Amino acid sequence: MTRSGIFFFVVGPSGAGKDTLIDGARAHLAESDRRDHYVFATRTITRPNGAPGEAHIGVTEAEFAERDAAGAFLVTWQAHGLHYGLDASLRDVLAQGRHVIANGSRAILPKLIGRVPRLVIVEVTAPVEVLAARIAGRGRETPEQIAARLARTVTAYPPGIPLLRVSNDSTSEVGIARFIATLQACVAPPKSGELIEAKRSGVSLDEASWAQLLDDLMHDRFAPDEGEALLKSLIEHIDDDEIVALTRARSRLMPRIDWGRPMVVDKHSMGGVPGSRITLIVVPLVVAYGLCMPKTSSRAITSAAGTADAMEAAARVDLDATEVRAAVEQAGGCIVWNGRLNHSRVDDVTNAMVRPLRLDTRRWSVASILSKKFCAGATHVVVDLPWGPQAKMANEPEARKLGALFERVGAALGMTVQAFATDGRAPIGRGIGPALELRDVLQVLDNDAAAPADLRNKALTFAARILSWDPALGGDLVKARAVAEQTLASGEARRAFERIVDAQGRKRFAAPSSAFIDIVAKADGLVTAIDGWEISGIARDAGAPLDMTAGVDLRCAIGQSVRSGDVLLRIHGEDTQRLAAAAARAEAVSGIELQ
Repeated sequence: MTRSGIFFFVVGPSGAGKDTLIDGARAHLAESDRRDHYVFATRTITRPNGAPGEAHIGVTEAEFAERDAAGAFLVTWQAHGLHYGLDASLRDVLAQGRHVIANGSRAILPKLIGRVPRLVIVEVTAPVEVLAARIAGRGRETPEQIAARLARTVTAYPPGIPLLRVSNDSTSEVGIARFIATLQACVAPPKSGELIEAKRSGVSLDEASWAQLLDDLMHDRFAPDEGEALLKSLIEHIDDDEIVALTRARSRLMPRIDWGRPMVVDKHSMGGVPGSRITLIVVPLVVAYGLCMPKTSSRAITSAAGTADAMEAAARVDLDATEVRAAVEQAGGCIVWNGRLNHSRVDDVTNAMVRPLRLDTRRWSVASILSKKFCAGATHVVVDLPWGPQAKMANEPEARKLGALFERVGAALGMTVQAFATDGRAPIGRGIGPALELRDVLQVLDNDAAAPADLRNKALTFAARILSWDPALGGDLVKARAVAEQTLASGEARRAFERIVDAQGRKRFAAPSSAFIDIVAKADGLVTAIDGWEISGIARDAGAPLDMTAGVDLRCAIGQSVRSGDVLLRIHGEDTQRLAAAAARAEAVSGIELQ
């Protein structure tokens, strides 16, 4: 059976030089013995043949519409007042095992999903000053028009599609060579396919084997079903030694940041507990004490808010590496989104393959987490492992076992890692959603009597564990806890938070929406359980996290007695329809169990 070819979709801003690189690759490959392996797509455009610009098939508006209606195009789009199309015959080219290189608008990428078997985005990039100089060299736009063009917001890439970047910041010859090398790296046959047989025969894969596998995955050398089968076999049977080898291989994919400090601390939580937004308290406590803590965090995937979402309710989080360095230099730490810093393409590829298979990837994720912490320059990392019915670990022994693996792998990388099993059977704090979680955080930092006691206690506990690493405290957790409490009580932690916000880029702090619906108890009773996932689902229905003001305010706690008519949940949201839908869901299933 012939393996399908790859559809390389080339995108990039004006001035990046996409056409130059494509034309150069076409000329080079025409002279090589692999010229028949590549097809450079010719676009059909509603402008005359021979018009300035790329070689194309010129048609009238009527001809284009007629062809489109007849199914002659793989995909079509509009830009600059013109219609563009790529011919449907390219499917046959891919079925023959040949690779297609096409130039188009990134906005149509969602349309291509499912229409071609193997889609890879090739983004041609260049620094802004280079783009501006190239556009100015065309002599068609004023400086103001150029600035406006470069400031345009671009469409985000659809998740799960392999993305390769080619820097075209030098001569055209260098850019063309990089472009060709990127294409050829992808089309090379995978060398790690034999790893399944090696695993079946009982071999423990070493670092070199994992490095080869990661290279094949990142360059999309596997067909989807091949990659899924390989990952399924490896993830289900990976041993502890292999986790160490995999982590070492992953840690070599990115350069390690040197902060110029003997101790750089970090924390990670396996998540699964709604509202447990301790990072926004721990980081200010730690940096107020004087330790360096550059924290990168994720956005919500299935929850109502991730750490980055909650922080974005107060400050910019989409900082690049230069901006992060400046923020840490100014404030001693940061709380930023990991998408622009240490997010790994390996995760994009493997997640797209394994999530539909519903595999247990907790052990596999240890390598992902610690390799990124290592590359971010951390020397000491504390790991929060919540356990409970809705958490990723069902019980405490399970959490402790995973914690031991974290500590072993961290030691193999030369880091100090301490992992702790924590009770995740109920939400932490009251707010579920960005603005509500920020409110809880600020109450703790302000020493407000209304602050959630559980959120405050957990934050102090983890801050103390980090501070205890300072040689001046000699590992004394009691002394470290006292220092953390004093730092919080004195207001130093709140002032540190304000410095971090200013360093990252202050925003007007988001507040919970003034529009809300209360869900009340239908009978007297005792709160015996709170389903965190159900509460998160209600908050998402209300609009969180995209609507920062939306979410759920918990008005009860486990062990609390309530009377009929008492408010159990207050649901906030700006969108009246979503708010009503969330309330209807909560009336049916509130997630609060009463006895």
